[in-house]
Amino acid sequence: MALRMVGLVRAKGGGFIARKGIPVDVRDEYARLYKVRWEAQLRIPEGTPAPFAKTQHGEWLAEIETRIAALRAKKNGEGQPLTRLSAIALAGRWYVWFVKQHEANPGPAKFWREFGDQLIWNVIYPEAPDSYHEAPKADPEWAWAKEPNVREAVRPQVAELARVATFLASEGIVLNDAAYASFVDAVSDNLLPAVSVLEKRANGDYSRDDNPDTFPQFTDGPVRSSGVSCWELFEAFVLAVKPAEKTVTRWRSVFLEMQREFAEVGADGIREEAARAWIRGLINEERQPITVREVWLSSARRVFAWAREHKHVRKNPFKEVRVDVPRKAQTREEGRSFTDAEARTILSASFSIEKPTTPTERARRWVPWLCAYSGARPGEITQLRGIDVEDRNGLYVMKLTPEAGTIKTGKPRVVPIHEHLIAQGFIEMVKHVGKGALFYNDKTPQRSSVDPLRPSRRRSDTARAHLGTWVRGLGVDDPHISPNHAWRHTFKRIADEIEMAEKINDAITGHTQATEGRKYGPPSVVTMAAALSKFPRYKLD
Repeated sequence: MALRMVGLVRAKGGGFIARKGIPVDVRDEYARLYKVRWEAQLRIPEGTPAPFAKTQHGEWLAEIETRIAALRAKKNGEGQPLTRLSAIALAGRWYVWFVKQHEANPGPAKFWREFGDQLIWNVIYPEAPDSYHEAPKADPEWAWAKEPNVREAVRPQVAELARVATFLASEGIVLNDAAYASFVDAVSDNLLPAVSVLEKRANGDYSRDDNPDTFPQFTDGPVRSSGVSCWELFEAFVLAVKPAEKTVTRWRSVFLEMQREFAEVGADGIREEAARAWIRGLINEERQPITVREVWLSSARRVFAWAREHKHVRKNPFKEVRVDVPRKAQTREEGRSFTDAEARTILSASFSIEKPTTPTERARRWVPWLCAYSGARPGEITQLRGIDVEDRNGLYVMKLTPEAGTIKTGKPRVVPIHEHLIAQGFIEMVKHVGKGALFYNDKTPQRSSVDPLRPSRRRSDTARAHLGTWVRGLGVDDPHISPNHAWRHTFKRIADEIEMAEKINDAITGHTQATEGRKYGPPSVVTMAAALSKFPRYKLD
C-alpha cells in the first residue's frame, strides 16, 4: 500500500507545518520513548521551497508511521521476535547499510569525529552512575554503559543517530518490543565502529573493513531478492550519474517509499502490473496526478532505464506505465507570466530599496529586475557572483556558469545586461560587493552534507526561496503563477511581442534550440545585446 499522507500546510508566520496524531493505543509508549503524547509536529522554516518541504515532509511522515507501526505491532504481539544472535546479525546488516550510505562521499573527517563525540559524551556519558563518577579509573571500559537501565535510557537517541527507523522500513521489518530493544542495543555497540570507519574514509583510508565479517548471517527477515534493492539502485544511480542536488532531494522520498513497497522482491522483481498498481495508488487528495507523473513516475522510469542499460535489472517495469492528468481550466489571460500590475508591484517594491546593505536586501532590490530583463531562471541569478559580471569591449554581461551553482543545461551562457539595469546602478553595486556572491552570504563556509543521497541545501536556493516568500507578501499571491519563475514567462512573452528572433530569445534565456539547424552558429554577445536593446523599459508609474 502507498503511504497515507498527512497534509502539509503553510503556517501563518511563514514556512510549513504538518501534524500527525498519535493513536490512543500506542500513545503511552510513544510518549515514553519520544516525549510526545498527543501529536507529532513538523515545522519547516520560512523560505523553504515547496519541493524541499514536500521531501522533508515525506521522510518525517515515514519515520512517524514506522514508529507507530512498530509500537502497535509490539503491543499486539505481531512484531517479529529476535534471538540475541539474530539481533546481532541484523545489526550487522544495519552496519553495512549505514557505512554504505556515506562511504563514497564521506565529507570532512571532523564531522565524524564530532558525531562520535556526540554519541559518547552527549548520549551515553550523562547516564553514567554515581559509582563511576566516584571512581572512574575502576571502570575504564565503561562496563556500566551496558547496564539495562542505561541501555533503556539511551535507546531512543541511539535509534535516531543510527537512523534505525529508516533502516527497518527499508528492510520491511517490524520488531516486537523485546526484539526492537535487543536490536537497538546491538546497533549501539556498533555505531562508534561504523563512525570510526567513516572517519578513516574521510581521511582517504579505504583499506578493507573487517567488521562485517564478525557478524553472523541474518536469516530471520523477510525473503529478499538476491539482486539489488530499490534503494541500492537509486544510490548506484546517484553515484554514477551525479544528478543535480535538487533532483536527488526531490527523488529521495520516491525511492524510500518504493523500497518499503517492494522490499521483498527487490528492484529486479517488480512486475509491470505491480508497478502500475503502485503508481496508481499514489494519487490521492494530497498528491495530485501531475505530481505523480512528473516526480514519482518520471524518477522511477529514469532510474530503471539507467539500471536496464547497465544490466542492474533485466527490465524497466515503469517504461509503459502512464498517468492521465486532467486538463486544468486556464483562468489567467496571461498564462504563467505576470500581469502588468503584478510586475509593477514587484519592481516598485524592489526599486524602493534605495540602499541595500545585506545579501537579502540586495536580492530583493536586484534579482526581480535581473530576471525581468533576462528571462533567466531565478536560481541562476541568486547564485550570481561579482566575478561573473564582466565588461566585454564596452558591453556589460553576466556569465551564468555551473561554477557558481546549478545550471539546468549544465552549460555556461553569457547574457547581456540591459541598459536600464546599468542606469539604475547595478554595475556600481557589483563593484562595491566584489568578486563574491551578490545575493547570499558566502563569508562563512557552508557545512556540506557527507551523504550524497541527502545533499545540503545551497544558500543561493535559500535566497531564492526567501525572495519568493517576500513577493507573496507583496500581494502577488496567485497560486497559478510562480513568484520568481513567472519572470521567465513574462520575458518570453514581451520578446515575442517585439518580434525578437526566436533563436536569440532562446540563447538569452538558455532554452534548447527547437531544431538542429538553430543549434549551429549561436548568436554573438553583440547580436544579443542589439536585440535586447529593443526590449522596452519597465515603467513603474
